[in-house]
Amino acid sequence: MSIIKRVYFYTVSIITLVIFAAGVQILLRLIFDLLTGTSQVQVEAAGFKQQQLSLGLAMLVIGGTLWMLFWRAIQKQVAGNSTEIGSAIRKLFLNIILVISSLTTLVTTAGVLNGAQPFANRLATAIVAGGIWFYHWRVSEKEGQPSPAAQTLRRWYIYILSAWGLVTLAIWLVQLISQAILSLPIWGEAITSNFLSTGLRRSLSWILVAGAAWTFHWFRMAKSDTDSTLRQVYLYLMAIPGSTIAGLVALTTTLYKIIRFILGSLDVAPLVHFQFLGWAIPTMLVAAAIWGYHKQAAQEEAARLSERQLSARRIHLYLMSFIGLGTLIAGLIILLGIFIELPTSTVGPATVAATPGWWRQQLSLSLALLLVASPIWMYYWNKVLQMVTEAGVAERVARSRRIFLYVLVGVAIITLAADLVNIVYQLLNGLLQSKLGVEVLRRSKWSLQTLFVAVPVLWYHWRVLRQDQRLGAEQLLPRKTVTIMAGEPAQELVTLIEKKLGSPVRRLQYSGQPTETVPALSDEQAEKLVSDIRAAPVEKVMVVITGSQVMVLPYKEK
Repeated sequence: MSIIKRVYFYTVSIITLVIFAAGVQILLRLIFDLLTGTSQVQVEAAGFKQQQLSLGLAMLVIGGTLWMLFWRAIQKQVAGNSTEIGSAIRKLFLNIILVISSLTTLVTTAGVLNGAQPFANRLATAIVAGGIWFYHWRVSEKEGQPSPAAQTLRRWYIYILSAWGLVTLAIWLVQLISQAILSLPIWGEAITSNFLSTGLRRSLSWILVAGAAWTFHWFRMAKSDTDSTLRQVYLYLMAIPGSTIAGLVALTTTLYKIIRFILGSLDVAPLVHFQFLGWAIPTMLVAAAIWGYHKQAAQEEAARLSERQLSARRIHLYLMSFIGLGTLIAGLIILLGIFIELPTSTVGPATVAATPGWWRQQLSLSLALLLVASPIWMYYWNKVLQMVTEAGVAERVARSRRIFLYVLVGVAIITLAADLVNIVYQLLNGLLQSKLGVEVLRRSKWSLQTLFVAVPVLWYHWRVLRQDQRLGAEQLLPRKTVTIMAGEPAQELVTLIEKKLGSPVRRLQYSGQPTETVPALSDEQAEKLVSDIRAAPVEKVMVVITGSQVMVLPYKEK
């Protein structure tokens, strides 16, 4: 089929499928209402059920007939045709239906399990959506994924559902433990909970549904997909950083509340003050479990990944370094503000006099941020420095590193400029009005706080940026299209060349008789090979690894 014909057939098919499904759902709901003796609404208009029956039958007959006609026509075109099976439009159609129907099934099934109303409507929707999902999943499984576009779209479905299942499972696990903790008698009358009557059932239903979704899609459907870039995005940009941030927020809150309690002068009773443990403790436990599992899985797969799949891991390291550094800066700014505000608050009317014990709150928050952020930033930044030491220029030219450094330097310069403008303005304004004194210092407080932090941040990262530039990170080299042909035993050497080159290459596997002879290249020889590739007079280069030889062959296409 042509592209326009495909779009037409699949668009009409999905519209008629929706009409057919809605008709079945209405009829099932009426049947369940009849069997249970309930109704969708408490007060029905005259003839409401008759209207619903007529509408359901009309949508069932018309929508079902049209859908079967169009779907049968599509299946005839697809039968035995690998081009049609692997077309992006068909796979987009199938995976959109799989995503929508699976999420609908999961959400409504959770409602059915916890007894949410209207029960009959949720049950009917769950049955219809589940049937649609199962049918299209079987069709997709039977066909396979014969094209790169089909594989990519299939991965989007898998990792969207895996992410949804993991996030939902984590949220309701935290909710379950939190409700259980807050239902303990130690809180006295501070908490009133209906945990055993409704909370337990609701939490368990969502945990069951979300756990089943995550287990099925992650452990079954994504089991052998270790070379996928989307898998690395799921691991390094969703599961690991998401759990890290959630755990750090809970840990920071815990440290803040504990320090605040130690410093004294609480505004509420101790029992009320420590109710945060109801959500902070389970959040840290669940986040630690998710982080530990996915970190272990990522480490086990890292050895099999080439440079092309390391981009997500690199972005993760710089993202966590940025978060750690930003949190550290926030803690330092708050701490400096205390030292500036305390002396000035004793002279003249204090700007924070309306909040007794303000310094205890700010000191608690500052110490909590510093205690959490310092090890996080040092850990991830040391990982970054280690990557640079191992990979050299190839790591220094990475786009994520360039963005990270330029963003930090740019923000620091802008902050520094804004601080200096405000400080000079306040000094000149006070001088011209003959009002130099504590008030000028107070109006310059935030600028002084950020100035003292922005200067060392700018100085350090500017030095790192300049060092990268001196070592060739900013050199504009002509981009080469590199193709490497090698046998299976030489794949490690191919990965080394790709890593030294600092950009992805096209890989061709030699299908002749395999040989165990692999060229043993030293680090200097690998650098020389990369230099030869970059020095090629044309844009396209073929690298052939055969036996004990490595040949660099520039070529042109006619």
